[in-house]
Amino acid sequence: MRTPRIPRALAACACLVALVAPAACSSPIGLPSAGGVQEYAPVSQQTKRVYTNPEGPVADDQPEGIVEGFFNAMPAGVQSDGYRVAREFLTPAASSGWKGDTSAVVYDGTPVFTRKASAQTGSPEGGGIVVEAELSVIGTLDSHGLYTPSDASQSTVMTFTMAKSDGQWRISRLDDGVAVSSADFDQVFRQVSVYRLDASGSRLVPDVRWLSWRNWRTLAVRETLENGSSWLSGAVRDVNDANATLAVDSVPLDNGTPRIQLSADFLRLGSDERALLVRLIRLTLGDGVASSRIEVTCEGNDYSDIDGSVDLVDQQPSVGLYTLTDGRVVSLGSSSPLRVGETGYESVDGFVFSKSGGAVLRDDGVVACLKADASPCGVMFDGTRMSFIAAGTDGEVWAVDASGHSLYVSRGGEERHLSVPWLGDRAIRAVTVSPEGARLAVAVDDGVLLTGVARDGDLTPAGLSDKATAVSLQRGVTMLTFYNDLNLVYVTEPEENESGTVQRAFRQIAPGPPEDQRLPSGATVVALASGQVALYRRLAVLDGGGTVRSVSGSLDGSWSIADSQVTALGEQ
Repeated sequence: MRTPRIPRALAACACLVALVAPAACSSPIGLPSAGGVQEYAPVSQQTKRVYTNPEGPVADDQPEGIVEGFFNAMPAGVQSDGYRVAREFLTPAASSGWKGDTSAVVYDGTPVFTRKASAQTGSPEGGGIVVEAELSVIGTLDSHGLYTPSDASQSTVMTFTMAKSDGQWRISRLDDGVAVSSADFDQVFRQVSVYRLDASGSRLVPDVRWLSWRNWRTLAVRETLENGSSWLSGAVRDVNDANATLAVDSVPLDNGTPRIQLSADFLRLGSDERALLVRLIRLTLGDGVASSRIEVTCEGNDYSDIDGSVDLVDQQPSVGLYTLTDGRVVSLGSSSPLRVGETGYESVDGFVFSKSGGAVLRDDGVVACLKADASPCGVMFDGTRMSFIAAGTDGEVWAVDASGHSLYVSRGGEERHLSVPWLGDRAIRAVTVSPEGARLAVAVDDGVLLTGVARDGDLTPAGLSDKATAVSLQRGVTMLTFYNDLNLVYVTEPEENESGTVQRAFRQIAPGPPEDQRLPSGATVVALASGQVALYRRLAVLDGGGTVRSVSGSLDGSWSIADSQVTALGEQ
């Protein structure tokens, strides 16, 4: 049985838009691919961090208190003191072997500490006791700062073996890595966009990492010199094929300028590759600002300014918002809605549009293209039945087939079928493309994933990366969009319970911990988009009553009405 059509329609425009219907059908939304450009705004970093000053062990404290004190000291170890205080809770042998920076678990709430008898009763100096810490883990970080969400409904237990050292209880055995509460997370870890070069060699791709504030610049340069995340395989290009490394494993500041000393392998790179690598380091340390000052040396020679002629697309396109009203396309790009043209389709299940044209998902599942004046121009994808359509970069149209197991894309009149190697038995419910076009966010049955988009020399999508990374385990997501190059916003389908209709929305630096996104009160959202309204980037939603509202800035501001005249697209 076919899902009922969406009663209202909104269109968003640009390389990152897609509106989704509440039941796995995409809702009318479009994206533009031409027009002005907007600079990438530097990522807003936490400037008012709270520096913790934990205390060491209390004399004659019990095992549970020692482990709790260790938990209280770990955040300061990541942030500032290099685990100086945290190691006071360990025996000398455990302290010398424990490595805190190898990984991290991020937990919510308060740990529960329980003393238990150890199976190893013959431990030296009064052993035979373990303390278990039960946590609600929401995510993990690996040694490269890559974030992966965890199922918080399943409690995690960390075990600490205790022993007496000079008559005092201390931790004698523990796993490497740290545990940090969600409240402390952004105080001790810094979000860093490690910039990569896309496969075409012309566009920048942010590879999001979470690095310790204590030495984030050193870690960031080290990650820039290494290959990108595995889920970006094929979508980004390695410019450091000579495997240049840091000659000194430190990036100090000299009068506010980071000083990077590279190994002699840097000189084995061609002049173009050296310049590109310096530019990527500059952007990574400068949060995307190409004018950031750095000092780069190798074998005593200065290479700080060799990237002056590097020409990369470090701007994201200006994108518009469109609605579809009784077959008419209306632009919301300015304060006054502007009629674009007539589509001839008064009943559709999906809509994407840009200045170069777009497409509609007809109620029979067939995708039909639209010209720049909104007039129809034929059937797309050989009439294959689709369940969802979305817009990509430069006028692309992406489509999910009716089974939810295949993707199709059209760019410049060329259509391709893309396999999804990591999908398994799951079905795709919605997709959205990042502003630069190298990343694809995919809503599936059990969450949201990110994968890379490989492109040919003419930027036509050629395939997806053979891996994907989970950014959310939230079920029921039916609409999602990139608000900008880093922030992903997604909304679940509405559900009925004893309290009425419940619908949840989230936003997050992807991949990273999610935050709740407030939706307009009293409205059921049926479509989601991001774009430009009166020159400001806005997040827009369409409710079931035909009203488009938008919000900008922190995304927690007041929702304003952008269009209240969106009429029915089908039966009421």
